[in-house]
Amino acid sequence: MTTYLIVLAALAAVPVLAILLLRVNGAIAFMSLCLGSVLVTYTSSDVDTVFTSFTNKHPLISNQWIQVILLVLPFLLTILFTRASVKGMKNMTNVLPAVATGLLCALLVVPLLSTKLQNHLQHEHVWQQLSDAQTGVILAGALFSLLFLLLTHRPHGHDEEGKKKHRH
Repeated sequence: MTTYLIVLAALAAVPVLAILLLRVNGAIAFMSLCLGSVLVTYTSSDVDTVFTSFTNKHPLISNQWIQVILLVLPFLLTILFTRASVKGMKNMTNVLPAVATGLLCALLVVPLLSTKLQNHLQHEHVWQQLSDAQTGVILAGALFSLLFLLLTHRPHGHDEEGKKKHRH
């Protein structure tokens, strides 16, 4: 097993383990990575311009790290603020959105890494399989996340078991 394969596995496994062990809502975690991707796409150049105007950092290096931070920050905040939000049997149904989140994380982070590291990672057979499955990962993750949110949503006025709360 090469070092690069370990890096790739960690990019996918760490989010999955964080979601499952900290009982974070995988659907919200998946959506937070999607939000991070939107932030990278539409705001990273402006954030980088502001950042480099206050520092002497090389713009190319700072932009790379700003993009990684913009991508993972919503995910990290989701973990911080929603830990222990999935209880009981919901944790079992949370596995699919968690796995989709981990795979999406790898798909989104690798293109933001240094060119040298990208080249090494992208030559791994596992990366090529994951890259080929990109559309399926995103569509399945979106579907699992929406289903998880719909199936675990409680109407207002109901307790954890779904029983109607009575006012005394």
